[in-house]
Amino acid sequence: MTSDSFTALLDRNQSFAEQFDAGDLAIRPRMSTIILTCLDARVDPAHLFGLGLGDALVIRNAGGWITPAVLRDLAILGVLAANMPGPSAMQLELVVVHHTDCGMARLANPAIQQQAADRLGLSVDEVAAMAITDPAKSVQDDIERLRQTPGTPDQLVVSGFVYDVKNGTINQVVPPAPLRATT
Repeated sequence: MTSDSFTALLDRNQSFAEQFDAGDLAIRPRMSTIILTCLDARVDPAHLFGLGLGDALVIRNAGGWITPAVLRDLAILGVLAANMPGPSAMQLELVVVHHTDCGMARLANPAIQQQAADRLGLSVDEVAAMAITDPAKSVQDDIERLRQTPGTPDQLVVSGFVYDVKNGTINQVVPPAPLRATT
């Protein structure tokens, strides 16, 4: 038995496929941008930035954090970008987007911390550290964590933003700059 949501998704895909004309898109995105953001349904980069299919790379997770999985993905993308077909290697740009009213803020609640700790096999302190109560600070902290991670490319251009889910605006927190100053 399928749910109404799943049936709706399949119906929407059928409509998409009937009008699909992008089978010849290159693997290399039109923009050299990787957007890292939260998996919150209100925070869809295609809508926030007016992206079309093939425009940018998108990584999503709970909170839009720089996690070990994101670091792995960035390393893989760095290797692939350096070997992309075309006139030159892609200079990747990472855009970190956190948002207001993030569900991860609920992890500041001690009762929810305990439930999450039990479910994840973590300490309450580890769960509390995942709470996003100040999205601007969490963007800054994430980018600093990325700077401190060995092996991340120095020349990766990184910027940080907070999306306001109430009014649709994007506010810059960290201006675009290479991850580390090169000498």
